[in-house]
Amino acid sequence: MTGGADVVGDRASGVVGVGIDAVPVRRMQALIERQPTVVERLFSRHERGYCDGFANPFPRYAARFAAKEAVGKALGIGIIGFRWRDIEVLSGGQPHVTLHGHVAGIARGMGVARVELSLSHTDEQAYAMAVAVRDGGEAQR
Repeated sequence: MTGGADVVGDRASGVVGVGIDAVPVRRMQALIERQPTVVERLFSRHERGYCDGFANPFPRYAARFAAKEAVGKALGIGIIGFRWRDIEVLSGGQPHVTLHGHVAGIARGMGVARVELSLSHTDEQAYAMAVAVRDGGEAQR
């Protein structure tokens, strides 16, 4: 690109960071079947209710786990040092993110007003992409 600024970190764009992640559905299923209580540590009551409402909840759990990792990457904190339930992936049409606790404080400190999210899954693989948008920044639609 000539004469333009990078999209990520460009103050004019309002984009703070972008994160993407993929999770094999079988890996998430094996984890949950081996340690059933892990869902309570990783997912909020609302997330569990949504996923468990499907005959096969594992692709949805995998997509939400991928989303949490993508959000951590978009905020520049990675996947270490936060409670998994501090990043909550809610549904109702387009999925959206609600941040809680330490992660919400980090986002506020960065001026992040919202995190845009896209999820996709098959029976084998789940994908998520997150874009952290600065206060006053408009994401392109």
